[in-house]
This record gives sequence, structure tokens and C-alpha cells, in this order.
Amino acid sequence: MPSVNTGIEGFFFVAKALAPLLLPFLFFGILERLVPAGPLKSAQGWWLNLRLMLVYLSIPTMLGVWIKALVAEARHYGGGALWDAAPFVYPAGLVAMIGGCILTIFIWDFFYYWWHRWQHSWRPLWRIHSLHHMDETLGVSTNMRVHWLEEIGRTATIFLPMAFLFNLPVHAGFIAVVVTFWTAFIHANLRFEFGWASLLVAGPQVHRIHHSRLKMHHDRNFAAFFPVWDRLFGTYHHPAPGEFPPTGVDGQHEVRSVWEAIILPFRRDKNAVESPAQAPTPA
Repeated sequence: MPSVNTGIEGFFFVAKALAPLLLPFLFFGILERLVPAGPLKSAQGWWLNLRLMLVYLSIPTMLGVWIKALVAEARHYGGGALWDAAPFVYPAGLVAMIGGCILTIFIWDFFYYWWHRWQHSWRPLWRIHSLHHMDETLGVSTNMRVHWLEEIGRTATIFLPMAFLFNLPVHAGFIAVVVTFWTAFIHANLRFEFGWASLLVAGPQVHRIHHSRLKMHHDRNFAAFFPVWDRLFGTYHHPAPGEFPPTGVDGQHEVRSVWEAIILPFRRDKNAVESPAQAPTPA
């Protein structure tokens, strides 16, 4: 029979696993009530997004061991990473370690930029990704309102190439926490303006432009951290002072259930979401 200590240890294990997800929800969820950039999400909308998040997280959690093994095999058969940054970072102390973290995220954001841009340009991927964009009240709960099929594409286009090319001196779990907190922040319904600093780092206003339903903002601001990638490849839109557009996909309405969200990419009826090239350009 499990002991009390075992139960307590299990509780703390689950708490540590969920904390990186729940803390930003709690913190930014409260902050959204104080300085919202747009309409606040209803309790019904929160409940739908939380259930969609659980569906999304359940699949990557089950696939986590497989993905880790796949990345390890990729490195093994590839003869190791082409560039090993560890010898340059580990002996140099804390400052270099921080630099290593920034470098890792900078490279991750490059691969994410192209994966994200592909999601908007190819019909099959857009039908999957559109679930994320259909949220008409963008907020922190939108962050993980993602179809579980997206994780397969992320593994193929982000994690595997990075494993082949780089040995970066940062624990994958730490990077996952940073990405989770930051992406929760940029999706939050916050009236935060970074001004000229938006050229250097993406914030809620820059990413709200990406989710805008206005045609002038379509296919803009794909990067999650560093707008330099959008600026370099011609997809950057610098937000004007006070520019916080409405969000959603023009001509499409919100899904009403978890099941409707799950089958969204496979629908073939007249109300199915079309790709940017075939229908109104996505936000």
C-alpha cells in the first residue's frame, strides 16, 4: 500500500510539472483584467481553451519519450552535432551560460519562424493551425489552444534539425519553461507597448498583429522572440502607437466543442477553414 510520503512526493512531482503551465495562466490571467488590450474572454471561452490545452498536452506528454529518443538517434547516426558550443560556454562562467541560453532561443526562433510561416502558406498545415487563430478574444489561454498534430511538425522542423546541427549547452527542460512563459506573455490580452524595442523583441502588441483579422496584418510577425527574423525575411509589421487590432479569422467562427476542434483539420464541408492562398488570409 502506498505510503503517505509516496503520495506527497507524487503531489509535488505533478505540481512541479504543471507549475510552468499554470503560473503564467494565473499571473497573466489576472493582469489581463487590469490592462486589457481588447475584449476579455468569457468563462465559457476559458473553459473551452483549458480543455483544448489538456488534449494538446496529453499527446506530447505520451510522445515525449519517443521524441527524446528520436532526437538522440538523430545525433547518433548523424555523427553528432555539426557545431558544439559547449566548450565555448561551460568554462566561461555565468555570463556565458546566459549567453548560451539566448543563443539557443535565438536559433530555436529561426526554425520556429520558418515552421510557423509554412503553417500559414500550405493548406493542410493551415487547417491544423487555424484552431489557434480562430480565437476571437486573444489571451493567455490562447497560447496552448493548439491542435495536437502541430507537435509532430514541430519535432520534424525544429527539434530534429537543431539536434543534427547544434550541441547547445542548455538543458532542454529549462528552454521549455522559458518558451512556455514567453509565449504565454506574448499571447496575453495586455495593452503593453514596447515602442522602438519592438524591433528587437516581440511582445504582446507585436504578436497581436500576427493574430489580427485585418487584411493589412495578414502573414506578419511570425517570430516568437526576435523580430529580426521577420525583418530579415520581409514579414515584419511594426505596430503603431495604440494599435491593438481585433483578432480571429475573418469569415470563420469559433469552434463550440473539443470534438469540433479535434476534427477541424479533417472537415470537408463548405464551412471548413481554407488555406490562406484559397480563402481570406489568416491572422
